Amino acid sequence: MRFALDIGRRQELPGLQVRDDEELDDVRSILADVCAALSEVGAVDFVASGFGQARWPVDVGTDLPVFLEQLPEALDALDAGREFTLDFYEQGLERTLRFQPVAGGYRVRCESHTAWKPAPEVEVIESRGLRTMLVDVRSRFMEVLAAAAPQVAAHAWVRAWAGEA
Repeated sequence: MRFALDIGRRQELPGLQVRDDEELDDVRSILADVCAALSEVGAVDFVASGFGQARWPVDVGTDLPVFLEQLPEALDALDAGREFTLDFYEQGLERTLRFQPVAGGYRVRCESHTAWKPAPEVEVIESRGLRTMLVDVRSRFMEVLAAAAPQVAAHAWVRAWAGEA
């Protein structure tokens, strides 16, 4: 199993407008806006793989913000040694990863909600490696965001999401 954010060319996003109406929006709105803008300019590539599929059909505009919004809870659960899920619920992908702690790591079950079937259905990953992989995606996203739209990277909601507040 692998999740990564591959950074291509550095690209500024000077016209990026984010929604941050405290009554209507939260960090998910910002993540979605940023990912849509990054997708338009082709600045990054979101990579997910595992369970018998070398490369999942994920994209930056749709699947990356869904993944990113779940990172804080996933990392909190990982640090506490608790079960957690990562849900790739967007149409076409529709998979749920269920993480169950085992000695020194996590047993991960992939449930498909489409015709695609994982083979194998279960993979085991070391806790440290899993944490490194998830933190790396978050760090690389923040690195891209700081270069592309520093005003957005400095937003209080984004800093709290990234664990910096």
